[in-house]
Amino acid sequence: MREPAHRLIKRSLVWAGVCAGAGALVLLPDVIMRRPLSPLPLVVGAATFAAALALYWRSWRAADRLGRGIEGARTAVLNLVADQGAAVPKTLGQGTPPEVESMLASLGLYQDQITRERHAPDHKLLTVLGSLASGVVIITDQGQVRLLNSTARELLGAERARVGTSLFAALSRESVLAAMQKARRARRALESVFERLDGVSLQGRIALLPDDEGAVIIFPPVELDRHRPGVEFDLKLHDVPPAAGPLDLAMRLDDVPVIVIDTETTGLDVTTDRIVSLGAVCAHGPRLYKSRLMDDLVDPGVPIPPASTAVHGITDAMVRDARAFPEVWADFQRLARGRVVVGHNISFDLTILREECRRHDRPWEDFVFIDTLRLASLLNPAMGRLDLESLAQLYQLDLHGRHTALGDALVTAELFLRMVTRLQMQGFNTLGELLRFHCTEPVDVIAGQRERGWIHTQPEGLRPE
Repeated sequence: MREPAHRLIKRSLVWAGVCAGAGALVLLPDVIMRRPLSPLPLVVGAATFAAALALYWRSWRAADRLGRGIEGARTAVLNLVADQGAAVPKTLGQGTPPEVESMLASLGLYQDQITRERHAPDHKLLTVLGSLASGVVIITDQGQVRLLNSTARELLGAERARVGTSLFAALSRESVLAAMQKARRARRALESVFERLDGVSLQGRIALLPDDEGAVIIFPPVELDRHRPGVEFDLKLHDVPPAAGPLDLAMRLDDVPVIVIDTETTGLDVTTDRIVSLGAVCAHGPRLYKSRLMDDLVDPGVPIPPASTAVHGITDAMVRDARAFPEVWADFQRLARGRVVVGHNISFDLTILREECRRHDRPWEDFVFIDTLRLASLLNPAMGRLDLESLAQLYQLDLHGRHTALGDALVTAELFLRMVTRLQMQGFNTLGELLRFHCTEPVDVIAGQRERGWIHTQPEGLRPE
């Protein structure tokens, strides 16, 4: 068993003091008598002081690891406050002190107990679904994964197929939507072929749920190298957020209606490039409502450059039958009405949306917005990189479905909710207080957005003083 960090620090400091004292005693007679240091005391003194410095360095390293570990455990606690489903890490990497690992293990046990109590009524059903050799996936009509057993997760790829994310991060959108359309026309379950994004074809059976609530996809039994019984699901995907009313600067953060968005585009020039995908998910205060989301491809009307396809995986063939921007924009406006728009470097997304509206002769109204990039520059000033991957690692977020519009929107939403918890601890309790902080303090980020000609100020009526 490894020695706890606090004991190692105390023991190292004590022995460092002993070594330093012994070296001083050896040299002290020559110093007091003001005579030249003799070789033996000089060698002994140098050795003891070197040992003291090494022990001090050892204690400093241990204290630094302990401090980082405590901060990591604090992050895990705050993440649980913001999201009961947040994963508690078992370790924070090599060198994590034993007492920190013990704290994380205790948190994990607490989370397991809460999860068991929350899922208790469904235990038998979960046991049956989890033990099946067939893969079972339940999705919404927009492709969001509601339930997934372990077999399906292995078939689709554990890094891509997750509850709450888009199935289109694992399977091609065309193959899934085509299967749903055929089943809708036939009004019965049908056999179909689903294309995985790596080109592998999977046989499956699809059945639509009543009232256009989605579909169930069942893959035939397969022999996997290792079968791990289990099932993931999220019943909260059926919950509906409260109605969004007029925004007010005095509104408490726990009551603020939010829509988190992300766009995928043909490039990064807001004046000439086009949107090829729009993803969005709603939240209200500290709670994410995955029942209210968008995950739409958009026909840009121009070819998609190969360099952009390499990033988001969207090809010309995929958007050939997609809706045009005005139709997608109308759906987004209905979903975003009365909500604060949140995104990572949201100024880019808002600006390119505004340019699309101008291009298609659609009216534009400025949104109240919050940029998680700005918040990250204030909450984590020592970080060199403030991209989503780096922030997800810091905030202990499980990255999945990256570089799809909905995937990035979901990661940003979880990041934002965890940031809000930290902001509330620092005394920011209302929308006005948060906007004042957000719109004045991150001067470097704002200057960069202004320089690029992006939207960087709030609407006239809701600008903080």
